[in-house]
Amino acid sequence: MEKRFCQWLVVMAVLCIWAEYAVPGVKSAKILSIFPTTSKSHWILGSALMKELAHDGHEVTVISPFPLKNAPKTYRHVEITYNSSLFDDIMDEVFERVDDNFFQKMKEIVSFIEEIVNSTLTSPAVQTLLNSDETFDLLVMEVFLDDVFLGFADRFNCPVVGMSTFGASTWVNALTGSPQPLSYVPHPMTAFTDRMNFWERLGNVLFTAFDEVLMASAGIPVQQRYYDKFFPNANRSLSEMRRHGVSLILVNSHFSLSFPRPYLPNLIEVGGFHVNRKVNPLPEDIQTFIEQSKHGVIYFSLGSNLKPSKMDLQKRNDVIRVLSSLKQNIIWKWDDDTLVLDRTKFLLGKWFPQDDILAHPNVKLFITHGGLLSCTESIYHGVPIVGIPIFGDQLLNMARAEVSGWGVGVAYTKLNEATFAKAVTEVLNDENYAKRIAVISRRLRDQPVAPMDLAKFWVEYVLRHDGATHLISSAQDLSFIEYNNLDVYGFILTIAGLIVLLITLGCKKVTQRILPKKSNKSKKNN
Repeated sequence: MEKRFCQWLVVMAVLCIWAEYAVPGVKSAKILSIFPTTSKSHWILGSALMKELAHDGHEVTVISPFPLKNAPKTYRHVEITYNSSLFDDIMDEVFERVDDNFFQKMKEIVSFIEEIVNSTLTSPAVQTLLNSDETFDLLVMEVFLDDVFLGFADRFNCPVVGMSTFGASTWVNALTGSPQPLSYVPHPMTAFTDRMNFWERLGNVLFTAFDEVLMASAGIPVQQRYYDKFFPNANRSLSEMRRHGVSLILVNSHFSLSFPRPYLPNLIEVGGFHVNRKVNPLPEDIQTFIEQSKHGVIYFSLGSNLKPSKMDLQKRNDVIRVLSSLKQNIIWKWDDDTLVLDRTKFLLGKWFPQDDILAHPNVKLFITHGGLLSCTESIYHGVPIVGIPIFGDQLLNMARAEVSGWGVGVAYTKLNEATFAKAVTEVLNDENYAKRIAVISRRLRDQPVAPMDLAKFWVEYVLRHDGATHLISSAQDLSFIEYNNLDVYGFILTIAGLIVLLITLGCKKVTQRILPKKSNKSKKNN
């Protein structure tokens, strides 16, 4: 008996040693995270990752406007104090300004980001943290035109993992050197697909060029000003941090959700990592409403930021008339208490567990604004969509949906009873939409590692490998001319031009020598 017990102890000791050294992992790390955007959709992604890292035993400090409910013990919130009315005012005007052109929208984004940066860096809790003696092993930050926050990495002397809620964008590529062939990679603020005609490619180049010029002339100078003010003793410049400060970026995308495009090894697709793999039970009133709907349910939500009560009154009434005429019942996320509808047909609420609702098999259609999180959840659960894109990447997301055959978009400026009814009835009655999204759903689910586990792996990879600077591309050290080989092409064209010129001059001289001889002979003969 004693011998068996000793053998058991030896086996357990071997297993413990193997678990400690053979299985890749890191001990508890101190991770600082910055998710400053006042949009809750951005926060949903950031909080999902940071909560998981805290559950895994890491000490997580999160700078954000939003606290986390039921946070793990190792999760700490550093509050950003900001003028909430500013964001509310922007959202109140969104429907009125939906027709703004690309250039106006980009300018508005730059201005909005400056407000976020100022609110974050001037918040008392953030200032206390900056002036403390704390240390951190890693910075995880949202990448959304807010490069000034790279100063936190210099301040605490730690590597950076970025997270892009938009997927791969021009500002993500600027921090990694990842290629963005404009012939088939559309700008995220356009409605172009990966198959552009000449005029669309021209527009894509011009939009991207304007984006780059705007960032260089307005965006980066603003970031530089705040960097100099709040990180006056930085060891590395903002330019250096932008080129070499980011080890890798997690992008909220997946090739099954978008178009194929090239990535460097330090751009990691984790699209869908926020989706619940284990469906939570629905509240009783929602569960009953869905199950008692004989013809199924349509779920209608314009996301966490848009306020449907601010829609044009005529458009709102057109939408209500169409929905009232359908045999399906409606669950509608509505932001106030002013809307009174038939309670047997409509279930209204300021908040619904969207992910879990879409997972119910009796949900037949999702009417959405076309946000990336909503589209991802819709695809994962296999629910086709009708989209009413308003701003940001919603236009691009709906373009993808239409090209891929799992949704129909209705431009807000063209939204009326006829266009809305046509889109809704088409998706409901044509089973090809449901079949197509089921195919794409299988692609999204067919992954060797769950996206959340993949995200955590790469965060810990950077910790295990001292910042993983070997992932940073040498493209970050090249100028625009060098990166695009313009100097090489210019040299080749110059040499080719000189050769053509020499040949031309040579032919001219030979011709001049031959022609006089012929003319002299003709004169003698005469």
